[in-house]
Amino acid sequence: MVSPNVQFSILDYFFFVTVFVVSMSIGVYQATKNKHHSIEEYLFGGKNLKLLPVALSLAATAISGSTIVGQSTEVYAYGLHNWMVIPMELPKVLATMYIFLPVFYDLQLVSSFTYFELRFDRSVKHLASALYVITGMFLIPLTIYVPSLVFQEVTGINLYVITVIMGLLCIWYTALGGIKAVVWTDAFQCILIFASGITIMIVGLRSIGGFENIWNALDRGQRLTFFKTKFDIEERGNMWSYMFSTFFVYVYYFGVNQSSIQRYLSLPSLSKAKKSLWIFFIFTLLILVIELTIGGIIFTTYEECDPVSAGLVKKFDQIFPHFVQEKASLFPGFNGIFIAGIFAAGLSTTSTLLNTLSGTIYNDFLIKKLKRKENAFKIIMRGIVAVVGIIGIGLVFVIEQMGTIFSITTQCFTLSTVGVFGLFVSGMIFPKINSKGAKCGVVLSMVAVGVLIIGELNKTPDPPLQLRIDEMQQLLIMMISHGSLR
Repeated sequence: MVSPNVQFSILDYFFFVTVFVVSMSIGVYQATKNKHHSIEEYLFGGKNLKLLPVALSLAATAISGSTIVGQSTEVYAYGLHNWMVIPMELPKVLATMYIFLPVFYDLQLVSSFTYFELRFDRSVKHLASALYVITGMFLIPLTIYVPSLVFQEVTGINLYVITVIMGLLCIWYTALGGIKAVVWTDAFQCILIFASGITIMIVGLRSIGGFENIWNALDRGQRLTFFKTKFDIEERGNMWSYMFSTFFVYVYYFGVNQSSIQRYLSLPSLSKAKKSLWIFFIFTLLILVIELTIGGIIFTTYEECDPVSAGLVKKFDQIFPHFVQEKASLFPGFNGIFIAGIFAAGLSTTSTLLNTLSGTIYNDFLIKKLKRKENAFKIIMRGIVAVVGIIGIGLVFVIEQMGTIFSITTQCFTLSTVGVFGLFVSGMIFPKINSKGAKCGVVLSMVAVGVLIIGELNKTPDPPLQLRIDEMQQLLIMMISHGSLR
């Protein structure tokens, strides 16, 4: 039986603010330490960044608040089908390391989309850049919304107030510090995410009695779904969707996506870029296992008393923070550290997107139209970061009306993949494709996927698997029988 929501204590607020201030301080320190005399320094840090911070920055971007909350929630409500993201990790790393990374490292382009100008013409580059910017704009509100939703659950503070404050602070340190601020802040946040995640997992395992009890509970709840082999594109967690969709989304995001390429090129050599991929691979694999395990722990904990059905939380995406408050808090103030970890993940991904999108807009659309005066790019880049960030904050109102975090994230990544990644693959593998064919192909593919996504919005959301409130009903019966309820 779950108790009413426990609100943040003074110590929770103290630890939360402390972690938040450390993140902000790293960004401000990098801004004052590095003067950014060129756009290359602002976007690539002089191409002499350290290996470990870059690898951790890649991992932090991969494990955003959306994945931390979303993966666990997916296991709780829909079963263990999302374990299939784990086998996709190694092929993703190998494809990036041996197919895409050498090409971009040899070209040393400020914008990865300049490849399309070299391979096709400028119009294809502008099309790809525009698609990337548009889809990226819909990811920004998602990275802000998740931690804001979690914070609202534990504090009761209005979601939109939290969203605006978080968004503005992230805009501030990203605009000031450039890639170095983003990378070093990401590294700190990645360590925090990993430490808090593994702590919650260990505490949760002890509270429910180990992996065997998780397995038995998931089996009773019909959540041990490893392979859904029926060829049905509308079926949630279908094996073929992971193999032919999720895999390509992952390869795109970490193989040719501008934010990832920007980090690889910030390292001084190709060999270090490859090493960063292996470190990134290990961290993301560990985090994925932790997220899925926590999902099983939460279901085992609430197997007989679902917080959503009992009215203790409004959305499945709020169950994770609810669980931490009630079952996994180690000491006074731990809730604050945990929520700060979720915020850290959101800040990491948001700052990465702001930095990359501003660089893409500047290099691919504005640089030839503006006079390159000394330090002028700083004002322009910071202005773009501010505009993009404010639009992203506004789009939170749209994201809130959509489905679960896991499904929204997948839809955004898929739309971006079919457009931009399709262009990269066709350009590198099929030499006979010309500019006109490339543009027609990408427009048609994105229209087709866009129609499917829009159709999904009108579809009745997938009902969760079996959920129970037996314990709640038994308690009510006991209270009534003893005259406690009238």
